[in-house]
Amino acid sequence: MKAALVVCFLSVCLCYQPCSAQIQESFFGLHQNKYTKGEPWPTVPFAIRRSVSDIVAWSDLEGCPGGPDPNDPCYHWGTNLKGGNLDKVVNDSYAHGVDVMFTVYSVPDWASTRGSRCRGAGNPDKNCAGPPDDECGSHKHKRLQVIGSCDPPYDVDAVVGSGEGDGSDKLFKDFVTAVATRYGKKIKYWEMWNEAPNIRFANPDHFTFKQFARMTKDFRDAVKRVNPDAIVLGANTCYCTPPGSAQFQSWTEGYFTALDKYGPSVVDAVSYHGYWHPEKIVELVRVLREIADKHPSTRGKPFYDTEDAWPGRLSLRTASGALDWDAQAAWFARSMILRAAEGTKAYIFFGWDLYPKANMWSREKIDACTIPNRDGQPGYLCPLASIYERARTWLLGAVFDKSCTAQRQAGGRVWGCDFTKSDGSYHGRFVWYDGRGDKATYTPERQYVIARNLDGSTTDLKTKGPLSLGQTPVLLEMK
Repeated sequence: MKAALVVCFLSVCLCYQPCSAQIQESFFGLHQNKYTKGEPWPTVPFAIRRSVSDIVAWSDLEGCPGGPDPNDPCYHWGTNLKGGNLDKVVNDSYAHGVDVMFTVYSVPDWASTRGSRCRGAGNPDKNCAGPPDDECGSHKHKRLQVIGSCDPPYDVDAVVGSGEGDGSDKLFKDFVTAVATRYGKKIKYWEMWNEAPNIRFANPDHFTFKQFARMTKDFRDAVKRVNPDAIVLGANTCYCTPPGSAQFQSWTEGYFTALDKYGPSVVDAVSYHGYWHPEKIVELVRVLREIADKHPSTRGKPFYDTEDAWPGRLSLRTASGALDWDAQAAWFARSMILRAAEGTKAYIFFGWDLYPKANMWSREKIDACTIPNRDGQPGYLCPLASIYERARTWLLGAVFDKSCTAQRQAGGRVWGCDFTKSDGSYHGRFVWYDGRGDKATYTPERQYVIARNLDGSTTDLKTKGPLSLGQTPVLLEMK
């Protein structure tokens, strides 16, 4: 039997920091996986494009030691061996008025302390710290697997493999300098590493906090020397699940502690990945803020969620096995609202073209992806495209000057997030119920006169009784 709940307003505060910054265009970002495979540019508005999906990792771009000169033939800025093309991504983003977030990760085989050449410590050369490391890269997609890419470059330590981070770090500094020199201000955001606690990107048995901190310092110095206005994010932290990955809290604490050696300006922002149930992200951010505020290197720095969707183990399908577009829409909208409300600076969705995982566009007319793409571009838009645009419109310009609240009821909670726009002349509230399969009956205060739904429909609250809330957010507006 479904629960029927009556809620007038909410009293449990679940936002742990002041949330008073206005939501800007720069909050909204996307990943696109197949742009260099002939896909059109996304036809929904977004402000940040993160490079992780574009096959332009360090190991893709530098085939041999190229030094700091971007014109060295060791660099592959155009089409690389795996099909990525950083020139195209950066230049097309610039032409579309979209900022690039370039994420550095994946140590080249030739630079790794445990690359394919290695047989053991000091064998066949002094730059090997041990045998080849095959934990690196994607285990599902062998084309993305680079032996030793999740291990440190050999010159970050004075004694190879010591973990002290006291070497020249010249290989890494040269690479970052070459990228920054080639693209200058066309790259606004620089992210130190992708999912650093994840064993597939940084093996915690071999990659130390001291090494990561030293590389972060060198990363910032190289970028800021070319572009002082660039925004440098620290190595990305996450609750990463592959067996052997580091634990989120202990890894984050260890990394921030090591960063403190290099002072309060070593990073401009803190990067994390969500991939949690939307409402649980509030707790993740609370924990992350508590850790960050203990350290001068990260205290008070803005947070960026640089990659998020529903976790891979959560299919969001109906009982018959079909994609549940309504559940996806509800998850997506709640994720954006809660990131905005708790003060995250940017939310970069994964992604534009990931059918059947999470996507707004499909090359073929398939499932519910049946709306012809815009501007004569090929392909079809999926339901998430319109959901994203409506939620974006709801959020753009919003100021959350007090915390989201939630009231526990039966198997879930009724959530409410109040905000203003237009210097306080507009007042709105997002409400939803997070109980699975249940509904909550909700009675707004009398000053709320309109309820707007994600499908574009509206309800006149003056002529209708209580609302029936589910997991899909509803926007309430005052007179």
